[in-house]
Amino acid sequence: MDHEDVWRFTVEMYGRDGVAPLFLTLQERCGLDVNMMLFMFYLGQKGRAPHSISALEMAVKDWRDKVIIPLRQTRRYLKNQPRETAQALRQKVKSDELQAERIEQHILCDAVETIEATDPLAAAHAYLSPNRFDLTQAECDDAFDQLCRLMGLR
Repeated sequence: MDHEDVWRFTVEMYGRDGVAPLFLTLQERCGLDVNMMLFMFYLGQKGRAPHSISALEMAVKDWRDKVIIPLRQTRRYLKNQPRETAQALRQKVKSDELQAERIEQHILCDAVETIEATDPLAAAHAYLSPNRFDLTQAECDDAFDQLCRLMGLR
């Protein structure tokens, strides 16, 4: 799997109007892994799906829990610190967090075993489900439909 192609897709989709705020709301509300969701969309656009979403979740769990989440928490803490030096540090942590997100995508690319997908949205829809997140089916479906619309995938 081409790491750079996955990253380009991620940056393009995440940068579309309304996509980032919706992803961040889902991340805060229920712990959605934005990288994982974007990776599911990417695979679908390539006519592929993961053989096991759970295996991918396990592949990135430690990295996410021990690197990405602590960096995110640190960046958020620094946001309201008044010192210029704290804000400079916040920018560095923000850059490091972005690099950590990119490494997570490399982990996903290296770990994924794919199967053919006839529905390009099936993997992403399967990931965003009440089985994984504290959301109702209607909430999952609504968020999924909004993401697809905002990213131009429907």
